[in-house]
Amino acid sequence: MGATRAAVFCAVGSGATTTQLANRLSTSLASVSRHTGVLRNAGLITTHRHGAAVVHALTPLGTSLLDQHQSR
Repeated sequence: MGATRAAVFCAVGSGATTTQLANRLSTSLASVSRHTGVLRNAGLITTHRHGAAVVHALTPLGTSLLDQHQSR
């Protein structure tokens, strides 16, 4: 996993919009969208619409992977 994708993964936490992630990571919306798509396809995050916003959250698998990484 590349540095930007890993940063997006870590920044998702319990929930964040695409815009929030782009702001937190000082990157573009398009970049965040690409990375969240890959993370979603890998089963690490979920994505749903909340009004006009797209909200991303960790799946149980994503949470487990992040917890294992942080406990090292």
